[in-house]
Amino acid sequence: MDFVLNGREYEVIEHGSPLSEEELRAFEAQIHIRLPPQLRSYYLKWNGGLPLPIDIPKTSTAWVRVEWPAGSVAVSVGPAVILSELLIINSDLGADFLQNWNDFKNYIPNDYLCFACNPGSSLFLIGIGESNFGKIFFWGYGCHANIYEGEIPDDSNIAYVADSFVEFLLALREEPDEDEPLEDWVKRVYPA
Repeated sequence: MDFVLNGREYEVIEHGSPLSEEELRAFEAQIHIRLPPQLRSYYLKWNGGLPLPIDIPKTSTAWVRVEWPAGSVAVSVGPAVILSELLIINSDLGADFLQNWNDFKNYIPNDYLCFACNPGSSLFLIGIGESNFGKIFFWGYGCHANIYEGEIPDDSNIAYVADSFVEFLLALREEPDEDEPLEDWVKRVYPA
């Protein structure tokens, strides 16, 4: 067990090498963004990886509910998505934070920062703007703006996930059963 939130135990698997305050500040200088406090604290201790609640078997996947904006074409993604991992700062692997930021920053609005991914190249974002600071969102890759045709990225393919990084971690659940419709699973594990 690596940490506990509201009585729920978590283990962080496949994280990067620990970062010093100086290394994290250097990364923030590269992207010209200071990470929101909860995410910043996490990165100083674990540097990416998968923060998996111990009640989710390691052979399973972690899912979280998403709420798409009304009329979004991205609603076809569904009401819940998989969390693969948090991006690692200074990684030689494909999950490098800076590399992902450079690859995707032109496809997402300026008041978001990608920090985690799912298996389908979609991203989890944290708000860095005045109105969304510290909130967690999900960006649907297949529905992004075509920047090569002059389209400007907007919020139409961005789903709300949680009000904070801690709430995001608390919302992680074990994958649905194969025969359970995703909508039914969401209603069962996230009662109103």
